[in-house]
Amino acid sequence: QVNQAVNTDPTGTVEVHAVSGQVRVTGWSRNQVQVTGQLGGVGERVEVEDDGGGVVVRVVYPRGTHSSNRDVQLDVRVPVRSDVEVNLVSASAVAEGLEGGVEVHTVSGNVRVANNRSREISAGTRSGTVEVIADADRVEANSVSGSVTVSGTVRDRVEAHSVSGTVRVTAAAGEVEAGSVSGSVEVASMRGRAEVSSVSGDLRVTGRGLSGSFQTVSGEITVSGDLARGQDLELTTHSGTITLQMPAGASASVDFSTFSGDIDSEYPGARITRPSRREARVVIGGGDARVTAQTFSGDMRLIRR
Repeated sequence: QVNQAVNTDPTGTVEVHAVSGQVRVTGWSRNQVQVTGQLGGVGERVEVEDDGGGVVVRVVYPRGTHSSNRDVQLDVRVPVRSDVEVNLVSASAVAEGLEGGVEVHTVSGNVRVANNRSREISAGTRSGTVEVIADADRVEANSVSGSVTVSGTVRDRVEAHSVSGTVRVTAAAGEVEAGSVSGSVEVASMRGRAEVSSVSGDLRVTGRGLSGSFQTVSGEITVSGDLARGQDLELTTHSGTITLQMPAGASASVDFSTFSGDIDSEYPGARITRPSRREARVVIGGGDARVTAQTFSGDMRLIRR
């Protein structure tokens, strides 16, 4: 059993290092770092040290070993305004109720960062899932083979990426950069500029004042919402269908281009110019937003939401 504590600065740094198991870091009102829980094997111990610039919590294994046969279970309570950094190997991590900067990274475990009021959050894993429920200025979330989810409120910028997992961003944000290689990407309830990409996955974006670039190779693209006036929106796919849904009273100029697909506009009152079967310009209202939509073998649709 582990039960150690050390007093510290209310706005200092706290580092947590472990190899396997489960680590939970929670903010509280005391100016103290408290570590409780259970270790995995004989000869293991936990070091809780104040190095002058902050507190370091480290699981120490017997000489000649790097992990235990049983998982470590640690609960770490830190001053709520601490800057927290968690580095793990084959362990999962949870960080909750923090107001300082948060960095949580592991190799093969899941990561969950929730109920935080932080300036910046960085969460990553290679073979697990990442979930961030944020009230933050900036969020960066990454996984190689797992899904990535970012929700809550992010005021400045969200960066969310996965290689083979799905990516879902539902946080209100000024800017979003989201991508997956073989998974689908969904960005919902956003307002502002977004850079969204995938190779073989579908893209779905909903929001207000949208602009940016949405690109996929073999997936479909669906955009629903109003567009930022005077800004550009680029939609590109090779073999997928592009669907653009805009509300009544929208103002946009849309240039469609396809090699072997069909172009269909169902928006009432739209002015359509077709220089060829493969191209069409659709103007709605004053044409304030500029949209370029291109696909090689997919269809294109413009409808009123």
